[in-house]
Amino acid sequence: MSTPNPILVAAAPTLITAIGDLQVMINTILTGDPALAAARVLPATEIFAGQLTLLLPSLATAELGAGQAAINAKLNGLVTQLQALK
Repeated sequence: MSTPNPILVAAAPTLITAIGDLQVMINTILTGDPALAAARVLPATEIFAGQLTLLLPSLATAELGAGQAAINAKLNGLVTQLQALK
């Protein structure tokens, strides 16, 4: 089994939440009187955009943590290789 990309692993919870929010938006638009579906598009998309905006800080934090861990692992590996040369 291959090792999953740590950046994708860090983003997965946020992506799952965003997909759920997308489903809610679609259901909000399509549920109820079909004649009012067009009237529900703008409010539903504005709410969805707001929810995505609220997810950005947690996504950035997770991605920075994963990036930092990946960089540190690479640098530690390089240090280990260089120490072996001494």
